[in-house]
Amino acid sequence: MESSSSSSSDYTTVWSAPPKKPSGRTKFRETRHPVFRGVRRRGTSNRWVCEVRNPNNKTKIWLGTFPTADMAARAHDVAAIAFKGRFACLNFADSAWLLNIPPTFSSVKELKRAAMEAAEALHSTNLLDSADNASSSASSIETVDEN
Repeated sequence: MESSSSSSSDYTTVWSAPPKKPSGRTKFRETRHPVFRGVRRRGTSNRWVCEVRNPNNKTKIWLGTFPTADMAARAHDVAAIAFKGRFACLNFADSAWLLNIPPTFSSVKELKRAAMEAAEALHSTNLLDSADNASSSASSIETVDEN
């Protein structure tokens, strides 16, 4: 648990939750992600889904299906911040300041759109990083070949 203090007020942001407790049903034990909150594998495919509970009325909100568990976890972070603000338990510590999340959502549709945008931003950042690594390794190979 990280603590931030400012001159006007002190507040606490929970970066991660206590370890996840074991799920009760075998089905969920087999599909749940071992690290990320709110993420589970869909069937036998390598697709990951994210759904959260609305703390106000206890209904489930389906955030979507994602190709990687990281993307689904980032979508979960958006919803957690939207519902619980600075007291949210996050999958990634940088979600609190990295994601552009409006303070309130007028509809579930807006929340889903923000979650999808955050997941896509993570995916495009990963693609850019891998492209940069590939180009830097290619340039180092070229310099080796030139000598």
